[in-house]
Amino acid sequence: MPQHSLTEKTMSARSAKSLGRTSAAPFTRDGESVAQQILPLGGVLGPAVFTTLVIVCAALRPEYSHLNQFISELGATGTTDASLMNRAGFIPAGALIAGFGIALIRQLSLGVRSILAGSLIAFFGVGMSLAGFFPCDPGCPQPPTSLAGTIHDRVSVAAFVAAIAGIGLWAMEFRTRSVWRGIWLYSALASAASLLFLIALATSIDSRSLTGLWQRLLIATVFGWYAVVALRLVRLRAPASNAGTP
Repeated sequence: MPQHSLTEKTMSARSAKSLGRTSAAPFTRDGESVAQQILPLGGVLGPAVFTTLVIVCAALRPEYSHLNQFISELGATGTTDASLMNRAGFIPAGALIAGFGIALIRQLSLGVRSILAGSLIAFFGVGMSLAGFFPCDPGCPQPPTSLAGTIHDRVSVAAFVAAIAGIGLWAMEFRTRSVWRGIWLYSALASAASLLFLIALATSIDSRSLTGLWQRLLIATVFGWYAVVALRLVRLRAPASNAGTP
C-alpha cells in the first residue's frame, strides 16, 4: 500500500477521535467547556434554589416560625415534607455552591491563600449537601440521638465557619488585585457581619428566641456575597492570570 494512503488514513483516524472528544465535551468560542462557564453561576443559582425551597416548605407548615426555628427543622427526620427540603433544597443547592467554589479556584487562584479561600467556599457547599443527606433529629438543635443528627449538627457548624473564613480570606485577596479591589471592603464587612450573626445565633439556642432570624441573617449575608462575586465572575469571564493582575 502506498505510503501516502497510510498517512491519510492515520490523519483521518486522529480527526475522528478529535471530533469525538469535541462532541462529548462542548466548548465555547473561548475554548472553555460549557460546564466551566456555568460553574460561577452556582453562586446565584444555589442560594436561589435553597431560598425558594425554604419558603415553599415553611408555607406547607402553618406552625413553623421563621423567627425562632432553624431552617434544618424543615428537613428533620420524620417531619412533614422533609424529603422535599432535603432532596430539592439542601442537596442540589449545596452542589451548585460547591461548583461556585471550584470556579473561584479555577479563575482566581494565584497562590495558597486564594486556593484555600476557594476551597472553604466549596466546603460550605459540600457541607450543605451533606446536611441534606444526613438530616437533623426532630427539634434540632437539641442534642442529637441519631448518627445522622450528629453528622448534620457538626457539618453545619463547620460549613458556616468555613464560609465566614473563606469570605474573609477573599477580602484580603481582593485588596491586592486591581480588578477586584472595589469589593474588598464589602467582603471584609460581609465576613465580619456573618461572624456576628453566628455568635448571636449560638447565644440564642438555649432560649430559642430569634434563633431563626439570626440564622437567616447569617445565610442572607453569605448568599449575598456569593451572588455579587458570582455575577462579577460571569461578567469578567477572564482567565485567572488576567483577573488577578494587580
